[in-house]
Amino acid sequence: MHANSIPGVTQPYLYVGVWRSLFGWHKEDVDLYSINYLHYGKPKFWYSIDLDCNERFEQLANAFFKDLYKECPEFLRHKTTLIEPKILLANGIKMQKVVQHEREFVIARAKAYHSGFNSGFNIAEAVNFALPDWIPIGKEAGFCKCVHDSVRIDMDVFERRLNGEVVTDEMLEYERA
Repeated sequence: MHANSIPGVTQPYLYVGVWRSLFGWHKEDVDLYSINYLHYGKPKFWYSIDLDCNERFEQLANAFFKDLYKECPEFLRHKTTLIEPKILLANGIKMQKVVQHEREFVIARAKAYHSGFNSGFNIAEAVNFALPDWIPIGKEAGFCKCVHDSVRIDMDVFERRLNGEVVTDEMLEYERA
């Protein structure tokens, strides 16, 4: 694996789903966009919080899971938190539901909380990506400090490279000192 390789971010993940397997509420690493392709199998159900409800969702999740929030303010990035959509709707949190079928793509917007489950055996592939409108989002994105390999992107270096500057490892080491 290349030194700058980040599984799921710069290299796709392959997911094998089975009946009732699920993924908890989360945003992508560094609040990136993601694209998921269902290669084969039964449908995958997705729920996505409307972006204007992110703060309300976080407040509700933090209130429900006070101990987790106290341990790690970014606990939702652990992908282990489940809150039933009916509870979210009852608390004024708007969301969308999508059913993904074989040979279909689902794109999760930058900074979007999403969750879901598989209705049976399936095989999907996913990777993160960035668009120009993500840059200010990436600058503000949080990360989990309790997981040693939590994904972080130095946005200053990202922008310098995006603008065509050559950024060497020596320059990076100097900036970190």
